[in-house]
Amino acid sequence: MSSKSWFTGTIAGLTLLGLVGCSSDETPQEAGSKQGQAGGNPTETEQPYEISMMFNYDIEPPKNGSEVATIIEEYTNTKLDLQAVPSSTRSEKFNVMVASDNLPTAVKAFYEIPEVNAIKNGLFWEIGPYLDDYPNLSAINPLVYDNLKVDGKIYGIPSVRDLARNTIVYRKDWLEKLGLPEPKTLDDLYNMVHAFATQDPDGNGQDDTYGLIENDGLFNMDLIAAYHGAPNQWGIEDGQFIPSFSTDAYLEALQFYRKLYNEELINKDFPITSRDLWFNIWNSGKAGAMRQITANGLVRQQDAQKVDPNAEIGMVSLLEGPRGTMIYSERGSNGFFLISKSAVKTEDELKRVLSFFDQLMDKEMADLFNWGIQDRTYTIEDGKAKYVEGDAYSKLMEPYMQIAVGDIVKNATPGILHPLHQQAVEMNAENEKAAVLNPALTLDSPTNNEKRAQLNKIIEDARIKFILGDIDEAGWAKAIENWKKNGGQNIMEEFTAAYEQSQS
Repeated sequence: MSSKSWFTGTIAGLTLLGLVGCSSDETPQEAGSKQGQAGGNPTETEQPYEISMMFNYDIEPPKNGSEVATIIEEYTNTKLDLQAVPSSTRSEKFNVMVASDNLPTAVKAFYEIPEVNAIKNGLFWEIGPYLDDYPNLSAINPLVYDNLKVDGKIYGIPSVRDLARNTIVYRKDWLEKLGLPEPKTLDDLYNMVHAFATQDPDGNGQDDTYGLIENDGLFNMDLIAAYHGAPNQWGIEDGQFIPSFSTDAYLEALQFYRKLYNEELINKDFPITSRDLWFNIWNSGKAGAMRQITANGLVRQQDAQKVDPNAEIGMVSLLEGPRGTMIYSERGSNGFFLISKSAVKTEDELKRVLSFFDQLMDKEMADLFNWGIQDRTYTIEDGKAKYVEGDAYSKLMEPYMQIAVGDIVKNATPGILHPLHQQAVEMNAENEKAAVLNPALTLDSPTNNEKRAQLNKIIEDARIKFILGDIDEAGWAKAIENWKKNGGQNIMEEFTAAYEQSQS
């Protein structure tokens, strides 16, 4: 992940910028102080509490004893042991720690099977009963906690991000040049994509532009399926769980996609287009639209402007389709911290660790994670924070962002936002209102755990073949039956049983 894309994603999280977990008469720090007393927070005269944290990094690891680490330690009265591991080896490291029963105080997890199994085996504290004592932690959207539950219980402290942040970015300058309105319906989207591919929007007199660009993972498909009204991965019909791809709406989405392919409105080599090549098409100035997260709108505009300085980006998320308007909800977090029982032996120690995480959401810490250090990475103008020019902020803070928890931006100083960032904030709020949940998100299916990759490939291959015209509707139905026969039917039954148990 590039510094630029991460930087943009941080800004896009600036949504509700009021104080959370406090009355209008008290600051987050006063509230945090009261919480700390209730939760066992030490006084200023006590020795710093030692906390070890394992988490992943992609570009550069944090350093113990660094300036940023010291600021966090002094604010929370802790001594941190930051154990950062490369993302590529995080799972392996976690498994080794579990096997040796040598876990740090807190571990960053991502709701993967080994981590869920470790939770079920009693290696981590259940924190749900304690949350009401911590104003910042208890102010996190309950739905985010719901999406992290294991067997109906809360174990993780989430690094919150928006629940429904997907969008289609498109060349707004092309749209205006061709005299088309901003898309509001699925038909409008088709008309825009058709015009981008056939009406020479870049004005070079050549037939060399794409309407919508796609990659080998069919990255746009979730949005297209949602616009047709398909369930979010799983649906419930007559009390039974059914996979989204088995619905009429999903088949209609595939038929829509095949139409785009047959009319050459998408790049015809998409089955062999990697993510990197996909971005290269956009960066070449030949792409009209692609799925992204709202936070990346500005980055896509900057990339397009390297070829065409007049390029402008528009974004649209909610389109009316044949079954109304909807978008898929995500988990709402970028990982979560688990507190280990091997390192945290007593309830008093647990409360001290929870106090630490609660303090990480106070205004001082929220400003640190969101803006960095005042007068070095940001300035204050008319009461709002503004980044200094250049990459000072990303260089200082990127190694430490995996430590951030909660919806820290709610407690941070309001910022001066680029119009595309402001649009992203507003779109995410609107998207959440129309977001459809995945009902199987926290349900367990042993067959799914064992055979998910194998079964997914059956459907993924069939999707590509259908879009290319190599199979028809009967071939698609046969692929679904093949999925069911090889374990999919068991998954449907296991999810149904797990759901019924969760509701009882």
